[in-house]
Amino acid sequence: MEQPSYRRRRKPKPGRISRITVPDGVSPHVKLVFAEMQRQSLTYGQVAERSGVLLPTLKAWRHKNAPGLDSLGAVLDSLGWTFVPVPREEVLPEDMRAGLAEIAERYGMSMPETIQGLISVITGIHDGLSEPVASEPSEPPTEPAAAA
Repeated sequence: MEQPSYRRRRKPKPGRISRITVPDGVSPHVKLVFAEMQRQSLTYGQVAERSGVLLPTLKAWRHKNAPGLDSLGAVLDSLGWTFVPVPREEVLPEDMRAGLAEIAERYGMSMPETIQGLISVITGIHDGLSEPVASEPSEPPTEPAAAA
């Protein structure tokens, strides 16, 4: 005789990697925070502890409050991101734009790619990469003639 349905063993449901969901109706910065928490499988408590932002504050970003720059920067930093404002091309001084345009043309890059590269170097994103190997000079250096 078959057992009643309530006594059958149920197969366990596949567990979610993270219970964090990305909220709708919030700024892109806040979406980034929650998407990264989800991707890294971090809990609110872990992010709050790492960043120094209070747990209720972090949770309130989903519905009520917009984060301040300090707390948003701290949370993004704890997730491995750097929060950097990047100027648009039109607000750069003309001489700087001209110099960047030369660099972009020399390397076959667009102006946004050039500005992005400049920002990544300035913010230290490339710190820790190996230094380029210096090439040997094509001619030996000339020594000054000895005074007679």
